[in-house]
Amino acid sequence: MCLDHFLDEAFIRSDHAMESCRAGQMVKASSLEWLLSDALATVKNLEEGAADPNPEQRDRMLELLLILANLHEYVAHHSVRLERRPA
Repeated sequence: MCLDHFLDEAFIRSDHAMESCRAGQMVKASSLEWLLSDALATVKNLEEGAADPNPEQRDRMLELLLILANLHEYVAHHSVRLERRPA
């Protein structure tokens, strides 16, 4: 998957997660894990492209990291119910 498509999908996932949190709906723990992997992949792409950055992609990656950080803070400070996977 190219970086632009990855970012499009990651923005959609983060928007859905935040909407669920704000609506008081349960959020799947697996969804939060996926968002964490999105953040890690984004940081890796920022690092790899540091020598020859694409300003538009760089801005989108930084925006995504900010959104994910805000989502993390929201989950940490609010009563967000997590839907756990069955054991």
